[in-house]
Amino acid sequence: MADGDTKKHLPIVDGPIRIDLDDGLRFVHVMNMQIKHDLFDATARLGALVEELVLGGHIDPVALEERRERIKQREASEQYAKAHVQVGEQFDKYTMTGLPEVPCAELIPLCKGRCCRLYFALSFQDLDEGVVEWDYGLPYIVRKRPDGYCVHSDADTRACGVYQQRPATCRKYDCRSDKRIWLDYENRIPAPDDSF
Repeated sequence: MADGDTKKHLPIVDGPIRIDLDDGLRFVHVMNMQIKHDLFDATARLGALVEELVLGGHIDPVALEERRERIKQREASEQYAKAHVQVGEQFDKYTMTGLPEVPCAELIPLCKGRCCRLYFALSFQDLDEGVVEWDYGLPYIVRKRPDGYCVHSDADTRACGVYQQRPATCRKYDCRSDKRIWLDYENRIPAPDDSF
């Protein structure tokens, strides 16, 4: 591995575990392809039905498009509330520039590290490194403890346990204008604990 290469390489697994893993992945891939084919077929049938109704004069195409847009907007918020996979922005977090200069060590005794209670998705770079943990129930959201803090935030000091590998979201976050963190940053007045 070259110097500076932070990617974690997993050992090659052989034997019964590898066979089980291969079989499990094959099953997932087969099911995924079946769903893709079923969705393609349903989309083609629905498209043909709509086309037939429009050509037969049973549906006004302009009204149909307006209704489709309204339903898409309504469904978008409902879909967001359902289980889904989220992934953060894709760029190299180690080459980011122009990051905010926030004196975290000085502020933590006041703000209690509330930024470590924010929810956000990890990037593929974070996932490939295998350092920052994510929530298995909410892939790929940063993992939290029952108290709402990131699992990497020290419960006593609030120091970050993965500071060198912290996600891009943490690197570019500027708490100074976030009213969930500070009522008045200049005068160092933190927001109330129930601001989340």
